[in-house]
Amino acid sequence: MRISYSVVRITEYEIRNTSVLHIYPSLPSERADIERVTRAAGNFVGDELTVPLELFDGYVRDAKVSGYNFLSAKKSDRVVGYACYGPTPMTDSTFDLYWIVAEANEHGQGVGRALFDRVIEEIKNRNGRMLIIWTSSTAHYDRAQKFYERMGCKLESRLRDYYRAGDDLCVYVYRIVES
Repeated sequence: MRISYSVVRITEYEIRNTSVLHIYPSLPSERADIERVTRAAGNFVGDELTVPLELFDGYVRDAKVSGYNFLSAKKSDRVVGYACYGPTPMTDSTFDLYWIVAEANEHGQGVGRALFDRVIEEIKNRNGRMLIIWTSSTAHYDRAQKFYERMGCKLESRLRDYYRAGDDLCVYVYRIVES
């Protein structure tokens, strides 16, 4: 494993149900947790269930080479959410948010917000200036779109029929540094 952190920071967040949520760089031993959380989110199907694991494997092999970074959210010794983000190749300080996922029973409890805040903090520490988020326009992703809007993301573009007929690509942007 080639994940190297001179200092591993664990951030504590108090979330809605007065629990403490710990957010930290995901551990290689948490692959099964990433899979369980993805399945427990309740809105992913097909490739959406396996792609996060492929990205996680790249992160574990060499986060710097793969460009994928994972953060885990743990509550009461159980991983209940995760985020995957990384620098966008061939850009000046732009990052992509690939996945931000919480178990369905944690939706609305602050897990996603805490993960999003930590991703932004990590990007700021790397002098990032914006975060790009791709999501689907289908009803399955209405909750995600509303979440990004609550986080302060703006819908910058919409490509019709991108994923398939009737399923547009919605591109949200969170500007860390205004230009």
